[in-house]
Amino acid sequence: MSGRGREALTAAGWAPDRDAGYNALHGMLTAVSTVSPDGTASWEPFPAAESALRSFHGLTVRPAGAGAEVAARGCVVDPVRARYTVRAAADFGREIGARLFPLGATDTETPLFVDERGRLFAADTGGWWVLGDSVEDGLIALAEGRAPRRIAAAEHRWRLGRLPDEDVVADLVKTGMVLVYVLHRHGLLATRAVRFRVVGLRGHGPVRLDEVFRLAPGSLDASAETLLGSVREAVGEIPLGAAEKAVELLPGTSGKRPHPGVTCTVSAGRQGAEGIGVRLAAETRTVLEKGDGLTGALDELSGYAGQRVLAPATAGTPVA
Repeated sequence: MSGRGREALTAAGWAPDRDAGYNALHGMLTAVSTVSPDGTASWEPFPAAESALRSFHGLTVRPAGAGAEVAARGCVVDPVRARYTVRAAADFGREIGARLFPLGATDTETPLFVDERGRLFAADTGGWWVLGDSVEDGLIALAEGRAPRRIAAAEHRWRLGRLPDEDVVADLVKTGMVLVYVLHRHGLLATRAVRFRVVGLRGHGPVRLDEVFRLAPGSLDASAETLLGSVREAVGEIPLGAAEKAVELLPGTSGKRPHPGVTCTVSAGRQGAEGIGVRLAAETRTVLEKGDGLTGALDELSGYAGQRVLAPATAGTPVA
């Protein structure tokens, strides 16, 4: 970041050792007295919120120019300005696994919040946005017009052409193992097992197979061969032609808590869909905490999908 945003903070009266004292405490207590209309949510103070308000409460920060990436915005740091958003903040806090506290509002009346990790958020009609990993960084980004990062659950789909010389079971398993590697390498999903499902009538009929297979230790190639053999044995004589076949990557666990956030499924034979379908979904918490990893994985998966372009259907092509 340039020095213009920091100069805007200084011009507003901020310094690294600033302490708003009683005024910050009074603002916090006023916010805490506010509950949601249904009485089910209220503000709860926490150390990061107290620290932020003691440092920044009462500041009116002006935009530092036209904006580097988006329109620069000023703000007023006063929790009273955002205290009536308690219900929305409580809901979003549950999604990201951290409490939020009101910090103030921008000069366009967009409410600002600090979470338990000290990050600065904004909420508007477009959703929730992270402005900075600290309140100081977030306020500077606002003043300089740095683009925020939108925080929302993400879902991405790709349609792949079939692997040549492979039947549908091998295609699903081998494609699934490519995804195991990509998602693990980008820190998004540590797969320890997969679920293989066969559902008749292109996903709208009876479940013919639903079984979990643990991945064997060792290289991915060796694990893929072992997995493929186990899946073939389980499928046996089950007719696959008119059924939906799917491989779901299952997350590993850390203690008793599942690895959060990402689900990935590879499927074939779904009603109205050709080739191999890939669906990757990330919960809000994962998008927030693994933003760079998600971006890298999406780029790599899009490149992989581009190499497996769905070929046009030809007369006489069997449906597997």
